[in-house]
Amino acid sequence: MKTNIKIIIAAALATVSFSACNRLDIGGMFFSGGSHTEARVARWLEWNEAHGDNVISGVPDSYSFYACSDVHVTDNPERVAKFLIDERTDPSAQFSIIMGDLANESGEEPFRQINRVITGNGATGPNPTRHDTCFCIIGNHDIYFDCEEYYEKYFHTSTYTLTVETVSGAKDLFIFLDSGNATHGRRQTDWLRQVLEQRSEYRNCVVCTHTCLFRNSYDYSTTPAASLPQEECYELLDMMSENNVNLFMMGHFHHRESHEIGGVKYVMTDNLNEEAETPSYLVVNCSNSGVDYRYQDLVNF
Repeated sequence: MKTNIKIIIAAALATVSFSACNRLDIGGMFFSGGSHTEARVARWLEWNEAHGDNVISGVPDSYSFYACSDVHVTDNPERVAKFLIDERTDPSAQFSIIMGDLANESGEEPFRQINRVITGNGATGPNPTRHDTCFCIIGNHDIYFDCEEYYEKYFHTSTYTLTVETVSGAKDLFIFLDSGNATHGRRQTDWLRQVLEQRSEYRNCVVCTHTCLFRNSYDYSTTPAASLPQEECYELLDMMSENNVNLFMMGHFHHRESHEIGGVKYVMTDNLNEEAETPSYLVVNCSNSGVDYRYQDLVNF
């Protein structure tokens, strides 16, 4: 059996080498390049320590943010730009989130293009006093295309927090996680547990990752980096419920899916993939009543 598997993988690698296509990395799907979760998280946390926590203050008590995943950019960030324009022209929106799989090919260009529209060139909003910040996390494509160094160059960290402070003094906590290798790892899980010890200080709490905890449907195209290990899922489900997390957001599988378990809302984004016929994103509202969301189709892109 092991011999057969090796033959299959060798054949796939040979096919890729002959195709010379930088939009397909079969080898990386089985043997991802770059560092792995524990090493990356150590670097992310070191960067956080040097640069401090993210804080957005002075926002209304009821506000929204936009979230998407799986943008899979090659050299054209048109859909990312439209997503950001939608957010930046929404008076209630304060920031946006891209939850992994930024790249769809090897090399620096996808990250340079995404950074270009995030920093305002081509996707500016009408109100220069708005924060208009876009927060990103790493996905499996950003690793197995050997793009980890480029993600790190432009976005610095994938394990971090954001605190949103409202005009009345309420605080909401956002937690961003690295699941690019289909695990959060022990170091990051320990860090997450420590962060959640402060949950009682916050009005609402939202957690964002890339790889899904679970799914109802099955897509063979995602098999090499599919769901998280079962034991890890159970641990996370317990942790989210015990700490009264409002919303847990995921991407990766390119379709809409939602659950409510232990009082926690779990939602999977659709995708903004260049090849998706009906790309969509999430619009999420945070208020004194809690956290609610809806799916929004991307139009006129």
